[in-house]
Amino acid sequence: MEYRKLYEVAETKFCANSPGRVKTQNISTFWTAPSNFLKNNTVSNTFTQSNCVGDDCFIIKTGDIIIKRIEPTFVNYIDTFPHGIYAGNNLIIVTARQNIYPKYLAMILNEIIATATSVSSYGAVMKSIGRSELDNLKIPLLDYTKQILLGNLWYENIELEKLKVRLAEREQIKNSILIKQYIKSCGGNNNG
Repeated sequence: MEYRKLYEVAETKFCANSPGRVKTQNISTFWTAPSNFLKNNTVSNTFTQSNCVGDDCFIIKTGDIIIKRIEPTFVNYIDTFPHGIYAGNNLIIVTARQNIYPKYLAMILNEIIATATSVSSYGAVMKSIGRSELDNLKIPLLDYTKQILLGNLWYENIELEKLKVRLAEREQIKNSILIKQYIKSCGGNNNG
């Protein structure tokens, strides 16, 4: 199997322009933080609003892969995202090049990122991944059709897991309502 280093198959941008470190303007900008990116490709759309001028290369776009640089390290594939949101400090934007399918690359990074973080931060108080460790990660290159199949399978499996969690939450709400209705019908809410 052929392997390529990450820097050969993708562009990586370590985000370092966070609110408070850049020029200000009259127009508001919106920023993400590491806390917006969660396990299982979950992204919180609660953004920080600021009047800071951001560098356009740090705007998150559909198809980007976001790595939460500090532990716990997560890999999030951006399928849909509001337009014009900047990535803040301790986030890494990975953009796949032509020869690699973005969801496949996200799948591979998701599998190997925790190990890379542990190795690069041995003895550190707050574990994180550096540029040299990230750029030198070995990415297996499969036939592009196989990359599409595996990347889509990985992504659909994550989406299925998120649907299962939502279903369980709704079942819990429904059961809670039914129990309250039953207690009320039995006169359980009378306090005297």
